[in-house]
Amino acid sequence: MSADLVLRDANIYTVDDRGPRAQAVAVEGDQILCVGSDEEAMGHVGKSTRIVDLGGQTVLPGLTDAHCHLQVIGERELTLNLEGINALEGFLEAVKKRAMGAESGEWVLGRGWIETFWHPPEFPTRWDLDRVAPENPVFLIRSDGHGAVVNSRALGIAGIGRTTEDPAGGEILRDEAGDPNGMLIDGAQS
Repeated sequence: MSADLVLRDANIYTVDDRGPRAQAVAVEGDQILCVGSDEEAMGHVGKSTRIVDLGGQTVLPGLTDAHCHLQVIGERELTLNLEGINALEGFLEAVKKRAMGAESGEWVLGRGWIETFWHPPEFPTRWDLDRVAPENPVFLIRSDGHGAVVNSRALGIAGIGRTTEDPAGGEILRDEAGDPNGMLIDGAQS
């Protein structure tokens, strides 16, 4: 089978632990015919094959996570998806529904909420979550991943209380009395 394109004399990152680097790749349409040596790839050259000598330049796979966090997208699909909710009430209703379908003590995990799109924009608190999921620890990651809200059960499991210091690179938000309000920022989520 003849390739449409052969990239040769390259430093190809294969994403395959059995052969993490290659010298050439041969492609036909949307199919990779060969990843290997120049000699192997050149075996796929036909009359209309375009050959590009890369002079040792690097080639990376097209599906890479530049900043879309593919793992997080997958995790979102396995947990409570809170995207598209536009008010605290809708957020709490979704959490309540999930908690009602869970065993007592089972974690309610979710992600995708963003209070800046809510009407009115306001952070949820542990007390909000306590009302709708009193029997379950709750951990809900904000859509940007830089914050999470948890309920009182989750705070207790994590050992976070009034005297807990903010961790390096993170912040535990508190109410006026100094008690954690359930919002954990950046490194405090760990």
